[in-house]
Amino acid sequence: MVTRPFWHTKLAAAAGIFLVLVITNGCSGDSSADSNDAGGNGSLSVSENTPAMASGVELEGEIGADTIDDDVIIPADRTTVLNGTTVEGNVFVDGGAELIALGVRIDGNVKADGAQLVDLSRQSTVDGDLQAERTDSVVVREDTLISGNVQITEAPSPEDVAALWIDSSQVDGDVQAEKSSGHLFTIDTHIGGNLQFAKNATGAYDITDNRIEGDLQFFKNQGVGTIIGNDVGGNLQSKENFPQTTIENNIVDGDLEVE
Repeated sequence: MVTRPFWHTKLAAAAGIFLVLVITNGCSGDSSADSNDAGGNGSLSVSENTPAMASGVELEGEIGADTIDDDVIIPADRTTVLNGTTVEGNVFVDGGAELIALGVRIDGNVKADGAQLVDLSRQSTVDGDLQAERTDSVVVREDTLISGNVQITEAPSPEDVAALWIDSSQVDGDVQAEKSSGHLFTIDTHIGGNLQFAKNATGAYDITDNRIEGDLQFFKNQGVGTIIGNDVGGNLQSKENFPQTTIENNIVDGDLEVE
Protein backbone atom coordinates (compact mmCIF):
# COMPACT_ATOMS: atom_id res chain seq x y z
CA MET A 1 0.00 0.00 0.00
CA VAL A 2 1.23 3.48 -0.90
CA THR A 3 1.26 6.01 1.94
CA ARG A 4 0.70 9.58 0.83
CA PRO A 5 2.19 12.38 2.96
CA PHE A 6 0.02 13.22 5.95
CA TRP A 7 -1.02 16.71 4.83
CA HIS A 8 -4.43 16.55 6.51
CA THR A 9 -2.79 15.87 9.88
CA LYS A 10 -0.26 18.62 9.33
CA LEU A 11 -2.90 21.17 8.38
CA ALA A 12 -4.89 20.39 11.52
CA ALA A 13 -1.78 20.56 13.68
CA ALA A 14 -0.82 23.94 12.26
CA ALA A 15 -4.28 25.53 12.33
CA GLY A 16 -3.94 27.03 15.80
CA ILE A 17 -0.38 28.29 15.58
CA PHE A 18 0.13 32.04 15.37
CA LEU A 19 2.27 33.70 12.72
CA VAL A 20 5.88 34.35 13.57
CA LEU A 21 8.05 36.45 11.29
CA VAL A 22 11.78 36.57 11.87
CA ILE A 23 13.89 38.76 9.63
CA THR A 24 17.28 37.09 9.42
CA ASN A 25 20.49 38.85 8.49
CA GLY A 26 24.14 38.86 9.38
CA CYS A 27 23.96 41.64 12.00
CA SER A 28 25.22 41.10 15.53
CA GLY A 29 22.88 41.62 18.45
CA ASP A 30 19.10 41.14 18.70
CA SER A 31 16.22 43.59 18.69
CA SER A 32 12.46 43.09 18.55
CA ALA A 33 9.35 45.13 17.80
CA ASP A 34 5.63 44.62 17.34
CA SER A 35 4.43 44.48 13.74
CA ASN A 36 0.99 45.31 12.39
CA ASP A 37 1.91 43.68 9.05
CA ALA A 38 1.21 40.21 10.46
CA GLY A 39 -2.47 40.94 10.93
CA GLY A 40 -2.02 41.97 14.57
CA ASN A 41 -1.07 38.52 15.86
CA GLY A 42 2.51 38.14 14.68
CA SER A 43 5.91 39.23 15.87
CA LEU A 44 8.87 40.67 14.02
CA SER A 45 12.44 40.42 15.18
CA VAL A 46 15.98 40.58 13.90
CA SER A 47 18.12 37.50 14.46
CA GLU A 48 21.81 36.85 14.00
CA ASN A 49 21.18 33.12 13.43
CA THR A 50 21.54 33.34 9.67
CA PRO A 51 21.43 29.98 7.81
CA ALA A 52 24.62 29.24 5.90
CA MET A 53 22.71 28.86 2.63
CA ALA A 54 20.24 31.74 2.73
CA SER A 55 18.91 34.78 4.56
CA GLY A 56 15.39 36.11 4.57
CA VAL A 57 12.12 35.98 6.48
CA GLU A 58 11.57 32.94 8.69
CA LEU A 59 7.96 31.75 8.74
CA GLU A 60 6.27 29.15 10.88
CA GLY A 61 2.68 28.30 11.74
CA GLU A 62 -0.15 29.26 9.37
CA ILE A 63 0.19 32.27 7.06
CA GLY A 64 -2.71 33.57 5.01
CA ALA A 65 -3.05 35.76 1.92
CA ASP A 66 -0.13 38.03 2.71
CA THR A 67 2.66 39.18 0.37
CA ILE A 68 6.23 38.53 1.54
CA ASP A 69 8.65 40.87 -0.26
CA ASP A 70 11.74 38.79 0.47
CA ASP A 71 13.10 35.25 0.44
CA VAL A 72 11.37 32.91 2.89
CA ILE A 73 12.99 30.33 5.17
CA ILE A 74 11.02 27.48 6.73
CA PRO A 75 13.05 26.82 9.90
CA ALA A 76 14.41 23.40 10.79
CA ASP A 77 11.94 20.95 12.34
CA ARG A 78 8.98 23.34 12.01
CA THR A 79 5.71 23.07 10.05
CA THR A 80 4.56 26.03 7.97
CA VAL A 81 1.26 26.33 6.08
CA LEU A 82 1.10 29.00 3.37
CA ASN A 83 -2.53 29.55 2.37
CA GLY A 84 -2.98 31.95 -0.55
CA THR A 85 0.39 33.58 0.24
CA THR A 86 2.56 35.41 -2.32
CA VAL A 87 6.34 35.17 -1.95
CA GLU A 88 8.32 37.64 -4.05
CA GLY A 89 11.50 35.61 -3.78
CA ASN A 90 12.75 32.08 -3.10
CA VAL A 91 11.58 29.61 -0.46
CA PHE A 92 14.15 27.55 1.46
CA VAL A 93 12.97 24.55 3.49
CA ASP A 94 15.47 23.55 6.16
CA GLY A 95 16.26 20.15 7.68
CA GLY A 96 13.30 18.32 9.19
CA ALA A 97 10.87 21.10 8.21
CA GLU A 98 7.51 20.76 6.47
CA LEU A 99 6.07 23.21 3.93
CA ILE A 100 2.39 22.90 3.00
CA ALA A 101 1.48 25.41 0.28
CA LEU A 102 -2.17 25.92 -0.68
CA GLY A 103 -2.87 28.18 -3.65
CA VAL A 104 0.38 30.12 -3.27
CA ARG A 105 2.43 32.13 -5.73
CA ILE A 106 6.21 31.91 -5.45
CA ASP A 107 8.17 34.20 -7.79
CA GLY A 108 11.48 32.35 -7.35
CA ASN A 109 12.62 28.80 -6.58
CA VAL A 110 11.68 26.31 -3.88
CA LYS A 111 14.73 24.55 -2.43
CA ALA A 112 14.63 21.88 0.27
CA ASP A 113 17.61 20.20 1.93
CA GLY A 114 16.98 17.43 4.44
CA ALA A 115 13.33 18.49 4.81
CA GLN A 116 10.50 16.17 5.76
CA LEU A 117 7.78 17.40 3.38
CA VAL A 118 7.20 19.87 0.55
CA ASP A 119 3.54 19.80 -0.58
CA LEU A 120 2.28 22.22 -3.26
CA SER A 121 -1.42 22.09 -4.13
CA ARG A 122 -4.61 24.00 -5.08
CA GLN A 123 -3.25 25.66 -8.21
CA SER A 124 -0.06 26.90 -6.61
CA THR A 125 2.49 28.44 -8.98
CA VAL A 126 6.28 28.45 -8.78
CA ASP A 127 8.03 30.63 -11.36
CA GLY A 128 11.37 28.88 -10.89
CA ASP A 129 12.57 25.37 -10.01
CA LEU A 130 11.54 22.94 -7.28
CA GLN A 131 14.70 21.25 -6.02
CA ALA A 132 14.95 18.82 -3.10
CA GLU A 133 17.97 16.97 -1.73
CA ARG A 134 17.72 14.33 1.01
CA THR A 135 14.04 15.26 1.49
CA ASP A 136 11.50 12.61 2.51
CA SER A 137 8.55 13.65 0.37
CA VAL A 138 7.84 16.11 -2.45
CA VAL A 139 4.23 16.47 -3.65
CA VAL A 140 2.94 18.54 -6.59
CA ARG A 141 -0.82 18.19 -7.13
CA GLU A 142 -4.19 19.77 -7.89
CA ASP A 143 -3.28 21.82 -11.00
CA THR A 144 -0.10 23.26 -9.58
CA LEU A 145 2.28 24.88 -12.09
CA ILE A 146 6.07 24.65 -11.87
CA SER A 147 7.57 26.91 -14.55
CA GLY A 148 11.05 25.43 -14.19
CA ASN A 149 12.30 21.94 -13.31
CA VAL A 150 11.39 19.48 -10.57
CA GLN A 151 14.49 17.68 -9.27
CA ILE A 152 14.90 15.32 -6.32
CA THR A 153 18.09 13.56 -5.31
CA GLU A 154 18.97 11.13 -2.52
CA ALA A 155 15.52 11.06 -0.94
CA PRO A 156 15.79 8.73 2.11
CA SER A 157 12.10 7.73 2.13
CA PRO A 158 10.81 4.38 3.42
CA GLU A 159 9.32 2.04 0.84
CA ASP A 160 5.74 2.96 1.80
CA VAL A 161 6.19 6.74 1.45
CA ALA A 162 5.97 8.81 -1.75
CA ALA A 163 9.36 10.44 -2.22
CA LEU A 164 7.94 12.15 -5.33
CA TRP A 165 4.27 12.46 -6.18
CA ILE A 166 3.29 14.65 -9.14
CA ASP A 167 -0.40 14.41 -9.97
CA SER A 168 -2.70 16.40 -12.29
CA SER A 169 -0.30 19.32 -12.63
CA GLN A 170 2.10 21.01 -15.07
CA VAL A 171 5.90 21.18 -15.10
CA ASP A 172 7.29 23.33 -17.92
CA GLY A 173 10.84 22.01 -17.54
CA ASP A 174 12.28 18.59 -16.68
CA VAL A 175 11.27 16.10 -13.99
CA GLN A 176 14.26 14.23 -12.53
CA ALA A 177 14.54 11.76 -9.65
CA GLU A 178 17.91 10.18 -8.92
CA LYS A 179 19.47 7.98 -6.23
CA SER A 180 16.33 8.00 -4.10
CA SER A 181 14.26 5.47 -2.18
CA GLY A 182 10.50 5.39 -1.71
CA HIS A 183 7.70 5.59 -4.25
CA LEU A 184 8.15 7.82 -7.32
CA PHE A 185 4.91 8.70 -9.13
CA THR A 186 4.11 11.03 -12.02
CA ILE A 187 0.47 10.82 -13.08
CA ASP A 188 -1.77 12.80 -15.46
CA THR A 189 0.72 15.68 -15.76
CA HIS A 190 2.03 17.81 -18.63
CA ILE A 191 5.84 17.93 -18.70
CA GLY A 192 7.44 20.44 -21.06
CA GLY A 193 10.88 18.83 -21.01
CA ASN A 194 12.20 15.36 -20.21
CA LEU A 195 11.21 12.91 -17.49
CA GLN A 196 14.11 10.91 -16.04
CA PHE A 197 14.15 8.39 -13.19
CA ALA A 198 17.65 6.97 -12.71
CA LYS A 199 19.52 4.86 -10.14
CA ASN A 200 16.68 4.79 -7.61
CA ALA A 201 16.66 2.14 -4.92
CA THR A 202 13.26 0.74 -3.99
CA GLY A 203 10.22 1.89 -5.97
CA ALA A 204 7.48 1.38 -6.76
CA TYR A 205 7.44 3.62 -9.84
CA ASP A 206 4.33 4.76 -11.66
CA ILE A 207 4.55 6.90 -14.83
CA THR A 208 1.00 6.98 -16.15
CA ASP A 209 -1.17 9.13 -18.45
CA ASN A 210 1.30 11.98 -18.87
CA ARG A 211 2.07 14.22 -21.82
CA ILE A 212 5.88 14.47 -22.02
CA GLU A 213 7.22 16.83 -24.68
CA GLY A 214 10.78 15.50 -24.48
CA ASP A 215 12.24 12.08 -23.66
CA LEU A 216 11.08 9.57 -21.07
CA GLN A 217 14.15 7.87 -19.58
CA PHE A 218 13.96 5.10 -16.99
CA PHE A 219 17.45 3.77 -16.18
CA LYS A 220 19.01 1.48 -13.55
CA ASN A 221 16.12 1.51 -11.07
CA GLN A 222 15.46 -1.22 -8.50
CA GLY A 223 11.82 -2.07 -7.80
CA VAL A 224 8.55 -2.56 -9.62
CA GLY A 225 7.89 0.01 -12.35
CA THR A 226 5.00 0.75 -14.70
CA ILE A 227 5.04 3.09 -17.71
CA ILE A 228 1.51 3.13 -19.12
CA GLY A 229 -0.62 5.38 -21.30
CA ASN A 230 1.87 8.23 -21.83
CA ASP A 231 2.15 10.51 -24.87
CA VAL A 232 5.89 11.03 -25.43
CA GLY A 233 7.15 13.62 -27.88
CA GLY A 234 10.72 12.29 -27.87
CA ASN A 235 12.19 8.87 -27.12
CA LEU A 236 11.07 6.32 -24.56
CA GLN A 237 14.06 4.48 -23.09
CA SER A 238 13.97 1.85 -20.35
CA LYS A 239 17.27 0.09 -19.58
CA GLU A 240 18.97 -1.92 -16.82
CA ASN A 241 16.00 -1.95 -14.45
CA PHE A 242 15.17 -4.80 -12.09
CA PRO A 243 12.65 -6.34 -12.19
CA GLN A 244 11.69 -5.64 -15.79
CA THR A 245 9.41 -2.63 -16.17
CA THR A 246 5.83 -2.96 -17.44
CA ILE A 247 5.50 -0.73 -20.53
CA GLU A 248 2.10 -0.58 -22.25
CA ASN A 249 -0.14 1.62 -24.41
CA ASN A 250 2.24 4.55 -24.83
CA ILE A 251 2.36 6.86 -27.87
CA VAL A 252 5.99 7.59 -28.73
CA ASP A 253 6.96 10.06 -31.47
CA GLY A 254 10.65 9.15 -31.27
CA ASP A 255 12.38 5.82 -30.69
CA LEU A 256 11.28 3.08 -28.30
CA GLU A 257 14.31 1.47 -26.63
CA VAL A 258 13.54 -1.20 -24.05
CA GLU A 259 15.93 -3.71 -22.48
